[in-house]
Amino acid sequence: MRSGIIQRWALLTLFNSALLQGAIYVIRPMITYRGLELGLDGTGIGVLGALYAILPVALAVSFGRLVGKVGEKKFLIWGGVSVLVTGLLLSNANSFLILGILTAIAGTGHLAVMVGGQTMMANRSEPGSYDKYFGYYTFSASLGQMVGSLLGGIAGGSNGSLPKSTATAFLVSAVLAFIGVLPILFTKSLKVSIADKVAASDHKVKAREVIKNPGLKSALFTSAAVSSTVDVLVIFLPLFGQENNLSPVVIGTILAIRSGASMLSRLFLGELSRRFGSKRIMILSGLVATITIGSLILTTNVLIIEAIILVAGFALGIGQPLTMAWVSLASAPEERGMAISLRLTGNRVGQFILPVGAGLVAGSMGVSSVFLGLAGLLAASTLVSNRYE
Repeated sequence: MRSGIIQRWALLTLFNSALLQGAIYVIRPMITYRGLELGLDGTGIGVLGALYAILPVALAVSFGRLVGKVGEKKFLIWGGVSVLVTGLLLSNANSFLILGILTAIAGTGHLAVMVGGQTMMANRSEPGSYDKYFGYYTFSASLGQMVGSLLGGIAGGSNGSLPKSTATAFLVSAVLAFIGVLPILFTKSLKVSIADKVAASDHKVKAREVIKNPGLKSALFTSAAVSSTVDVLVIFLPLFGQENNLSPVVIGTILAIRSGASMLSRLFLGELSRRFGSKRIMILSGLVATITIGSLILTTNVLIIEAIILVAGFALGIGQPLTMAWVSLASAPEERGMAISLRLTGNRVGQFILPVGAGLVAGSMGVSSVFLGLAGLLAASTLVSNRYE
């Protein structure tokens, strides 16, 4: 790969990532608000959050095998179309059952996009460029998350602590997904990058063998902790806003600040890693995230929350691209689709378990208490990241 030049395949993948993440970050908070409109409490919101991860938990390993056979492009298309259709259907979801089913489908579509995009980056980037290219990839995701959070809040409008129209916001998510998948659908430059290697190999890649690779379990736990923390913030900040009379626009702004700060840290990740070392940055970012997320329990002042989220978002933005690089370095080329799917499985297991626990805590002790639990999880992941190689 030519130094300093982002090739066409990478630009298309980054564009797709930004638009699809934008669509998802319209959908996720609005699912919470639609649940509140239907009368759900903290426990019910936690169940919805878990449903988002339930199908991906079951399918992630199979996706890891399949991406090596059909190629990353098809996964980007399948995932994008799923998110598009789900956004359209969610605009008319008026029961907990329908809302739950569509939430699970949205989670599966999101998983397909991530498997396709991350496998693309892992197999088309040179190992020495992993931190840089996964930094770009997660930068594009943060950009989409920031824009999606703002668009969702604006499109939904404000009616006190609830949106005026969640249906409008869901339609906006469908438009973002459509724009994101369109260039992938018609481009011919994204050829399968790993299918030939998989087909030529007599060795069938098995999850139980790949997970034994040195350092992989630690990478999976660290990744799950960071992604689950971000996920719980997306799910429960709207509930926190309702408890404290904060409008959807304010909550959307707070979520956008988190995404924007993560975007900034990821933009410079390659240079930071080169100067200070990936391991040192990962440990320091984990400590900062632990302290800042835990401190959210101390205030309901919007300006202070925004300042805390700004710092926390910068720190949280570092963990995901570094664990992507960690997983990629710990696996052979023909194993990377599986290794990435194991990472995403771990993330989804965390995103399945943690929202339910957070919902139970929020229902009995208030949403603010959830922040302490997240801080404890981040502290444990920081200890584990000391094993980063």
